[in-house]
Amino acid sequence: MQQSEREPAGETWKRFNEKELTHSMAHYIQAVAAQAQEAGAASVSGIADRLGVSKAGVTSMLRTLKGRGLVRHERYGDVTLTDEGQRLAARTERSRDVLILFLEDILGLPAAAAEEDACMIEHLVSPASMVQLLRLTGFLRSDEPAAARFREAFREYLVRCEEGSSVAECPVCRGTCLRHAFEETDRRV
Repeated sequence: MQQSEREPAGETWKRFNEKELTHSMAHYIQAVAAQAQEAGAASVSGIADRLGVSKAGVTSMLRTLKGRGLVRHERYGDVTLTDEGQRLAARTERSRDVLILFLEDILGLPAAAAEEDACMIEHLVSPASMVQLLRLTGFLRSDEPAAARFREAFREYLVRCEEGSSVAECPVCRGTCLRHAFEETDRRV
């Protein structure tokens, strides 16, 4: 999409809460899926233990998830995912896997940072974007000569960026090193 074809930035954030899952919901349905896979069934207390939250908090979220048609749960009974809940849990898990792979293998982030970042964004990225990110990751990890050249050029670029020797030529920074701005912000937080 060209810059001129993009919607105003003020409109995108309004759709944030229209996503199928919030961050919290994603964790809950993944907890239900994981517990059911490990123990054969999920329970309120098991979900609470897994997520480190209160049983009352779990019950409240289960009402929300049930209202959205993502879980089945009767008072004091097991918790199961509906077909839609299973689909979203699997999609979120696959998205996390792709993001971790990209962040670790392609961008070179440490595993802990890649996992944390992937967890924060796994439920926000559209399926179409995830497919393209998967394709890009697959290509960049391949034995294709162009992929090998890219990996080498990227490593060289990272060294120049780290040294600050390419700030003037950088098509993103344009004379003001943005990496330093991010690092300064990170130190203050």
